[in-house]
Amino acid sequence: LCPKPLSISPGGPSGPGRGSKVSLTPLPSVPVQDIRNTVGNIPMEWYQDFPHIGYNLDGKKIYKPIRSKDELDMFLEKMENPDYWRTVQDKMTGADVRLTDEQLELVQRLQKGQFGDVNFDPYEPAVDFFTHEVMIHPVTNRPADKRSFIPSLIEKEKVSKLVHAIKMGWIKPRKPKDDTPTYYDLWAHEDPGSILGRHKMHVPAPKLRLPGHEESYNPPPEYLLSEEERLAWEQQEPVERRLNFVPRQHRCLRAVPAYPRFIHERFERCLDLYLCPRQRKMRVNVDPEDLIPKLPKPRDLQPFPTTQALIYRGHTSLVRCLGVSPGGQWLVSGED
Repeated sequence: LCPKPLSISPGGPSGPGRGSKVSLTPLPSVPVQDIRNTVGNIPMEWYQDFPHIGYNLDGKKIYKPIRSKDELDMFLEKMENPDYWRTVQDKMTGADVRLTDEQLELVQRLQKGQFGDVNFDPYEPAVDFFTHEVMIHPVTNRPADKRSFIPSLIEKEKVSKLVHAIKMGWIKPRKPKDDTPTYYDLWAHEDPGSILGRHKMHVPAPKLRLPGHEESYNPPPEYLLSEEERLAWEQQEPVERRLNFVPRQHRCLRAVPAYPRFIHERFERCLDLYLCPRQRKMRVNVDPEDLIPKLPKPRDLQPFPTTQALIYRGHTSLVRCLGVSPGGQWLVSGED
């Protein structure tokens, strides 16, 4: 055993043999560090919060390379380094690896959808392992199993479990998918055919008040405020003012400036739409015909007397009460 690798040089052109001279010359030893990562096939994002990226064959930590380059340094390296385009980062070790020409050729072939091996022929003739000639001896002469002739007990047990689950309602058939679109018209409140129109609990938002003559760019003189009215308007609280603006008169529509409270009013309108509660007051709509009791039809009250047999005279007004003796001989009647 030699501590260093040796080279053997033959003594002649015929190789080492009898009379040949063998010289042992030590080769220059180059320390090769094995940095193979032994963590296996796991997501390398698990090590993103640690200073190391895995462990080598000796169980020592493989520390991440120090990367102190900012975006400017990376841009300069991209512009100045001619091999920047062929440099990739190894996820297992975190080091930058420069791809060789063979590796680049392999990547280009895979990107084009070709085979990685250059010498591989996908159209080579297939080897026919089976022949059309009938052979004497079969390929396999293994007898058939007994389980191929009798029903499977395992399958019978599985089917029994499925039938029991269906009877108990644990397994239900799949519902067909509804292909109707889920979008709808958000503002179709008044359309009875829309989804929101058919929704009974939906309360539409109150509409804005339409602009009046005072909001015109050239309002009539009676809508303009005098100096005293303008001073009184400025001294009032914003909630007490009848108008939230001062009507002004302009000579033409092009001379009208931008409304300064436009964004503020739009914001207040949005706040009112989603902050102010709205409730629906149920109104009782009763048909007067429904309040009258339904009288039964005469044919439903049969049997009853249809022929006049006796007439008891003596009362001059409506008879309100009538009593019959237990024997059925006497009648007692009373009127108003």
